[in-house]
Amino acid sequence: MQSVKPNPSLSMRALARKADAEKYEKLGRLHRHALILLRSDRRNDVVHQAEVRIRMWEEKELCSRFYIDSWRRLINADPSEMEQEVCGDAPQAHALAQNSPFSFLMKEVR
Repeated sequence: MQSVKPNPSLSMRALARKADAEKYEKLGRLHRHALILLRSDRRNDVVHQAEVRIRMWEEKELCSRFYIDSWRRLINADPSEMEQEVCGDAPQAHALAQNSPFSFLMKEVR
């Protein structure tokens, strides 16, 4: 019987997938927290801070127009739109979650 050699690249891929899943879980918690705040009396403050970040992205050309336009629209829309597009299974959800104007809230998220 021939022995099977372990494939180190297979375990590296599994570790990478696990790290990816953990990253998106953390980003999901961040955006679910942001949604709670956008539906609360903190909405104006949270939107203002997000707008400041989006304006900085635009002025310093830190990211593509896609993120600037998408986030500008989402922070001014009903929170249910952000819930669908960022926390749901929309095709752009991971991209938007990774480049988020809500990073200032990370210290509030467990």
